[in-house]
Amino acid sequence: MTKESLLDPKVLSRVSNYPLLARTTVEGFISGLHRSLYHGFGSEFVQYRHYMRGDDLKYLDWKVLARQDKLQIKVFQEETNTNCYVVLDCSASMAYAGESGISKLHYGSTVAAALAYLVTRQGDNIGMSAYSEQLLTSIPPGHRSGQFNTICEELARLKAAGACQHAGTFDRLGESFSRRGLIVLIGDFLDPDPALRQGISRLRFSNHDCVLIQILHEDEVNFSFDKTIHFVDSETQEELITAPEVVRKQYQEGLQADLDDLRRFCLANEIDHVRLHTGEPLDAALATYLHRREQHRK
Repeated sequence: MTKESLLDPKVLSRVSNYPLLARTTVEGFISGLHRSLYHGFGSEFVQYRHYMRGDDLKYLDWKVLARQDKLQIKVFQEETNTNCYVVLDCSASMAYAGESGISKLHYGSTVAAALAYLVTRQGDNIGMSAYSEQLLTSIPPGHRSGQFNTICEELARLKAAGACQHAGTFDRLGESFSRRGLIVLIGDFLDPDPALRQGISRLRFSNHDCVLIQILHEDEVNFSFDKTIHFVDSETQEELITAPEVVRKQYQEGLQADLDDLRRFCLANEIDHVRLHTGEPLDAALATYLHRREQHRK
């Protein structure tokens, strides 16, 4: 199995090894695309790391290059002092997999694992939380040995169920995020509950840098059903039987209006919004996020 095939959504649906997928995504395709979520060099030397394309050559250790023929970058204290929190929506709507076999939760969990690996590789602190009707798991940020594997083990145990209780969850998360950092929120963000945006706005008010990674299934985006279908709301259990050709235009217009509204909310609150769908190869998904971050920094 090649790295390229491993990251294909059809193959991804059969693979649950998050550490392997994370390393494959970061090391096999985009190492060097993004230097650091937060980039800074201080006066206290901490460690070496491998040179990545785009790194400032003034931090290259030329003596190591001369002696060992290895490209090593000196890492200083500020670069290892950033907290990154990944928050994953595990509500029932994230269980949708359609005929492709990969659910929004599986795809989002894999993106979370890849980001956790990238942050760990940089030497920064990584934490992870997941919620639906309540906070399901919460791992405080850290970079100690085993942190990445602990996060992956938690991701592998998550199941999509229930409705999202945003108000109480974001109150608890806000209390635990005592130190300013980068918060990456992963979910479908189709919930009309105003408590979701109120919670995100409070995080921004606390000077956290926020990124919304919106995961949609390709069926939700394309609405390519071609025969009468029975829809069941996974969270409210409301049912609807209809012919797709009757509701397609209204559905797509409504979805686009919701996406545009979310985009405006993110722009107004200086939040990076990245929209992905489960039919997109994982390496492209993460590369999109990193590219947007890099453009925002310039």
